[in-house]
Amino acid sequence: MRILRRALGTTLTAALGSLLLTVPGAAPAFAADPVPLPMYSLADMEVDGSNRQVFLSMPAGIDGRVVVTDYDGGNSTWLSGLPGAGGLALSPDSRTLYVAARDIDTIVAYDTATLTETARYFVGEDTAPWSLAFAGGKLWFGYGITGDLGSVDVATAEPVIELGLDGSLDWGADLVTSPTDPNVLVTGTGGTNANTLTVYDVSSGTPEVAARRVLSGTEMNGLRDLAVTPDGRSVVVAALISPGYQVFRLDDLSDQGTHASPSPLAVAVAPDGTVAGGTSNNSVDVPDLSFYAPGAPAPLTTVELGGDTEGLVAEGLAWAPDGSRIFAVTQQPRVLGLRFHARQVATTVQTTLTLDAPPTSRRYRELTVTGTLAPAAGFAPGTTVAVKRYDAAAPEGTSLGTVTVSADGTFAVTDTPSRLGQARYGVTYAGDSWHTAASAEVTVEITRR
Repeated sequence: MRILRRALGTTLTAALGSLLLTVPGAAPAFAADPVPLPMYSLADMEVDGSNRQVFLSMPAGIDGRVVVTDYDGGNSTWLSGLPGAGGLALSPDSRTLYVAARDIDTIVAYDTATLTETARYFVGEDTAPWSLAFAGGKLWFGYGITGDLGSVDVATAEPVIELGLDGSLDWGADLVTSPTDPNVLVTGTGGTNANTLTVYDVSSGTPEVAARRVLSGTEMNGLRDLAVTPDGRSVVVAALISPGYQVFRLDDLSDQGTHASPSPLAVAVAPDGTVAGGTSNNSVDVPDLSFYAPGAPAPLTTVELGGDTEGLVAEGLAWAPDGSRIFAVTQQPRVLGLRFHARQVATTVQTTLTLDAPPTSRRYRELTVTGTLAPAAGFAPGTTVAVKRYDAAAPEGTSLGTVTVSADGTFAVTDTPSRLGQARYGVTYAGDSWHTAASAEVTVEITRR
């Protein structure tokens, strides 16, 4: 679930409420055309793959609501009467949506198929729950002015509410879970001088800290969003002051790499591991969205949303559970309402492989074949190519093993041929979900002298 950062005041809500109510449910506008949303601030976004709908919460005091739209931004409606609507969470079977209504200290449950309210959980006077996540069979929530962790056991006939489970959390902690382990809960907080990541094991029903890391303001500042990768091994973090979307190992929170980008504002990871990142920078030289292969420093492709001046809102990014499209929420300068984008994104890159070698080389003398795999920056560290030598003695080819490609896409293969005549070197890159396969050959004449 995402961080509830701020809400506009009640006065502004009252003044603008009638305007928002006049925004019609927009017609489907798949792909390039954005759809107006009946909301002017965003706290959280959840995608229900079972019913193909998107939930978006707006705090806005007494006018707090959850807007519901289909995958194309059409047939929109909203769930009202949710003052301070913030964090959202779906049950594991996607049948229930939970909404943190901060201003009434309550978590409200809805049937996702009928959009009818099914339960209310009052979690305590002045608790002000703001973020939600479902893990270990319980609903977890961040709450309180100073920050704490609580849980609701929604499976029991009489729901059990527990408070004060980790008072070290700051206000506004973001809660997310692991796609592979239902007993893992991850929180992130973004203070001005320190950002904290915590991994809990909640299998016992009580959160036990498995890993915690406090990052100084020089390491990362202004955490805005985080997402756990599909393999459950890493957490990707977007922070406004950082070198990009930083990746940490989930077991010990050690550094695992960075997807380079200025001013990260939102991050979401697709089922196949594709990392989507959104920036707060509206410069014409900085794209709104960038898409990365796992571990790669540079994007596979980039996307602009609605022109140079329109910008993504904080945490306004989510994938469809089947990875078929990405959803984004943007705002135009001096325009009150938000806009909804649904995009299919092609992230497969055409790979090229080139080789160079001396035209001749003496028998029993070491020779070097060099090559380049491009585009270099789109490959993750550790990418390899396979090498074979073909000659008269082995026309089917002799494997020379694999060679690791360096960060600039170059690699080198050394060999000491013993057979006179032509030696043909074939290099193959197998490709992956984000890069096409590629191969190349080069021939060297092996001479006596």
